[in-house]
Amino acid sequence: MKITTTTALEIDSPGHRLDASYHASNGVQGLRFLEKWGGKTKHLKKAPNVLQEKQAPYGTNRVERLADVCLPDGIYIPSRFKRIFVEDEKHGSPYITGGSILEANPLRGAKFLSYRFTSSMKELALSKSMTLVTCSGTIGRAAYVNANFKNGVGSPDLLRIVADPEKILPGYLFAFLNSKLGYSLIEQKTYGAVVQHIEAHHVYNLYIPRFSRAIEKEIHDLIEESSRNREKANQELERVQRRFLREVLGLEAQDLDWECGNEHAFATGTAVLSMKHYRLDGFHYVGYVAEAEAYLQDTMPLGELIAPYQPPIFKRPYTDERGKPMLSGMDLYNAYPKARLYVSKQMPNIESYTVKAGTVLVQRVGQRYGLFGRPTILQKHLDDVVVTEHLIRLYPHNPKDRGFIYVWLSTEIGRRLLLKNSFGTSMGVLSEDSISESLAPKCSAELRHSFEPEVQSICDYRERANELEDKAQAILLNALGWEES
Repeated sequence: MKITTTTALEIDSPGHRLDASYHASNGVQGLRFLEKWGGKTKHLKKAPNVLQEKQAPYGTNRVERLADVCLPDGIYIPSRFKRIFVEDEKHGSPYITGGSILEANPLRGAKFLSYRFTSSMKELALSKSMTLVTCSGTIGRAAYVNANFKNGVGSPDLLRIVADPEKILPGYLFAFLNSKLGYSLIEQKTYGAVVQHIEAHHVYNLYIPRFSRAIEKEIHDLIEESSRNREKANQELERVQRRFLREVLGLEAQDLDWECGNEHAFATGTAVLSMKHYRLDGFHYVGYVAEAEAYLQDTMPLGELIAPYQPPIFKRPYTDERGKPMLSGMDLYNAYPKARLYVSKQMPNIESYTVKAGTVLVQRVGQRYGLFGRPTILQKHLDDVVVTEHLIRLYPHNPKDRGFIYVWLSTEIGRRLLLKNSFGTSMGVLSEDSISESLAPKCSAELRHSFEPEVQSICDYRERANELEDKAQAILLNALGWEES
């Protein structure tokens, strides 16, 4: 329980909020800090959705309203609409939701929104250096649009914020909105008891601290460089996947022709019953997985290369940040994965659940169209964290095979063949045996081992991006004199 006091002036501020969650939030502390830091003695008046004259600098420190540093109509949420999806990317744009903007690859698994049947494509489009903020359900998570969002359109559950480059650098604006201080100010504006929301006009008056041009440019440049490293990581992965197809499978990317474009595509066919597991489900034999099998020639069980490990289900003694960080699949597939939960360091058999940096992990429980069956590699800053049992650990017999395993499972063919051995309809499950029996292409050890340095390069790009983002945050908070709590 949290108890606080407020004033009549606070209640009379824009919104006339009476709910305790608003006044007892961390945003109150952040707002008071910025008012004192910027020399403000009262709240800014409610702003119309129009551009106003740029505020003149005053004193050493100053704050400006978010609406005053954005383009006209540069803070908006598109109107809701009926979504019609198509399977062919030539006839649609990748549809990016609030749940995917933080992922290392926000386009992974995206459906294609029809050009023909969507009249609001221009309003939904995402532009480079735009800041996206989740505004429904989970509130306040921010992402910086870069080439990884190429040709994508965003859902109406994303608040768009477009900086006016004549007034503020977009990288600096993102850095503040993505800081703990910025997040607390946004989160305070939410409404709704069950499903929380935030509207565009709620953030018009959000305080943005302003520094010298040199400091803001330094922060902006770090965010831009971080963004470029994330782009390079994805570009390198795509290049390595193409090399894998060409040198291991003898295919080019354009050779892949899928009739079943998604996991739930309808398919019919005949097959020989598997006498090992007596599987009767059609998904195991025809359509989505059969198309992938057709591209393979000489194969071996994946278990010849790896020892999968699935820890048992465990009781989670949650605690505060003094405990050991625990991450789930929702966290680990993000571009910059961070712990949201902590468990007691005295948890029984905790060593069975901790994972070393560089380990390949695969989501083993979930719906087939989501993160289920997708590989990721635990990043350096997460070394020795607790990872939920919903992610299976893949330990290669030879460490030089790690790159081959990761790239194979990240290809469309590899993932389809991994899902072939999953059980369940609504919620799929992979076991240690399921993964060990999954097929992988045979090739020489020399070729297999050649993928490890390239995969390590991908990891290095991602870790460098995290370091640059951390540096930008450190400069910002140090200039503010704000201590995170």
